[in-house]
Formats: sequence, structure tokens, C-alpha cells
Amino acid sequence: MVKIIQRTQKPACFALVILITLLFSTNAKSEDALNSQFNKAFYFYQDALKNKNEDAQFKYAKEAYQLGKSLYGDTDIKTAQLALILAKHYLNNKQNKQAIPLLLSTLDIFKSELGNNSSELAELYILLGDSIASNQKNESIVYYLEAIYIAEKHEKELPYFNAKIQLKAGIALLHKGSRKSSAILRAQTFFTEHLSEDDMRVVNANFHAGKYYYARKKYNKAIKSWQANQAAFESLEGAIHPLELNTHAFLINALEKSGKSDEATKHCIAIGSMKPWKDSQEQRPLFRTSPKYPIANARKRKEGWVKIGFTISDFGTVKDTEIIESKGGKGFEKSSLAAIKKWRFAPKFEDGKPVEAYATVQLDFRMNKG
Repeated sequence: MVKIIQRTQKPACFALVILITLLFSTNAKSEDALNSQFNKAFYFYQDALKNKNEDAQFKYAKEAYQLGKSLYGDTDIKTAQLALILAKHYLNNKQNKQAIPLLLSTLDIFKSELGNNSSELAELYILLGDSIASNQKNESIVYYLEAIYIAEKHEKELPYFNAKIQLKAGIALLHKGSRKSSAILRAQTFFTEHLSEDDMRVVNANFHAGKYYYARKKYNKAIKSWQANQAAFESLEGAIHPLELNTHAFLINALEKSGKSDEATKHCIAIGSMKPWKDSQEQRPLFRTSPKYPIANARKRKEGWVKIGFTISDFGTVKDTEIIESKGGKGFEKSSLAAIKKWRFAPKFEDGKPVEAYATVQLDFRMNKG
């Protein structure tokens, strides 16, 4: 019996070795094929980046993430990095719901692998804040504040990184109406002290610092921040700086609100003398003030409307106003004309040159129904 048992065990053991060898060989081949597919997808993704082909970038980011997840596993940091790449593409395509789970899984892995206060988390928190729906304002604000907290932890060894995150998060918080958007001012102070005035980071910080002050009706401080960019804009040759038009537009608003109409007009003229963003384009409103409700009409709860025709000059001011039609009396007409004359526009362009343009507008006077 013993000999029989020994004879039957040897072939069984040999068969097991063969089976294990075959399985290992099959798995190795499968992994090699998966690795090859992943490398190919990631190569195509990098090529799409180089050629600025956004559709191809999105396609291969998805493919690389799925293959990478199978290759490295759900919790590997390389999988998290691929998830982050894909999440950014979802956000660029306004597909925030698809981005959120990828960002959250990346956050968990980064915390586990890099630590809760790793600098890599700061931008991730900003992306999470950007992905949250507008009706969940408080949740997004928490993420932006986390980004600032993380950046400040690394201020000594990464001062430029800290200022960059302060500015990014501050801009996002400004859009949310949060007072914590004062982070913009900290970034502005750092960048202006350490960089030249024509550096994009300085220009961007000055622009948004102006918006921060403007939102709080600190018009003189807003004007000062925007005017700090004028030298940088004037030094450029060729096409206008991306923020130049908006800077002039905001300056017009702030100067008008400060009672400095003559200075506001200078910025209208500056817009008219710019190289336009298109050779031919319609006029664009830059500053509009609502007409005052005549006291006599308000007491009587009288409503009405006024239709006005006017010419927009080649440097954006209003002239040659006329009443086309109205309802409600002279009080509404007088108030409407006074308001319209303060309006400012980026002028109409034809063949790359500013020209005069005729426009009409109807101003409605309605009493609150409360």
C-alpha cells in the first residue's frame, strides 16, 4: 500500500508544479499585455497634450486611467495620479459629477501615502471646491479654506507655492462672496515684493485685488490695484493682454462711482485705441447706471417706460440722445436721459478700427410689489 501511495503522489505533485507554472506564465503574459496597452494609451495621451487635441486628451485620459487601475490596483498612488488627470478633464468639460468621486478617491490615497498635510493636497482641495454645485456654497468654501491651510503649512519652504494657492483659493472664495477671499491680498503683497511688475502672477494678483476691493465698495483701493497694471500693459507690443480690456472696464466703473467721469473717459478712449480682439465686432457695455425713480412718480406709485436712441462714439461715450417713445411723463424721460449719458461702452469695430454706432434701449420704471 505504501508503494502505491508514493507512486500516485509523485505525478500529482508534478502536475501541480506544471499547473502553477502555467498559471504564472499566463498571468505574466496577461500583465505584460496590460502594461503594453497602458503604455500605449498614456503615450497617445501625451501626444494629444503636445498637439493640443482636447478630444483626444479626454479619450486617452479615460483609457489610461482604466488600464492603470487594472494594472496598479485601486489604492496605488499611480492610480490616484491617473484619476486626478481624468478628473481635471471632466471639470474642463463641465462634468463635475463624474469628477468628484475621482477627486475624493485621489484625496484618500494621497493622504494615506503622502500625509494629511502634504503640499500635493492643496490644489486637490481647490479642484474639489470647484467641482461642488453652486447651491452647496458652504461645502466648497470649506475645501478652499483647507487649500489655504495646507499652503500656509509650507510657506517657509515653498513661499511661491503658498502665494499661488492663496491667490487661486482667494479668487474662488471671492466668487462665493466669502470674506476669506482676503487671501488674494496676501498673494498680491508677496508677488509684488518678489516679482517684476510685468510678471503674470503680479498682474493677476493686482487685477483680483481690485475686484476684492470693488466688491467691498473700496473704490480708491480698487483703482490703485488696477492702475498698478497699466505699466505692464503699456510695455506690451502686439495683441492686448488678456486682462487689459477687463481692467479698463472695471476702472471705468470704479471711477464713475467715485465721481471721476473725466478719468473714466480716458479709459474709454484707451479701449477705443486698442487692437481689437476681433477685427469686426459690436459695441460692448462697460458701465451702466440705472435711472433714478422720480420722487413725484414714486409717491403716486406711477409706473412707465422710456425708449431712447443714442450714438456710441468711437471711444465709447454716449452722444446724440433722443426720446423715441415713452409712457409715464416727462419725469421718466428726464431721469432716463441723465442716466444714459453716463453709460460707457467698448466701441464698435469695423475692419479693426473703432467706429460710431447707433443703439436703442428701453428703460422700465416699475414699483416693487411688496
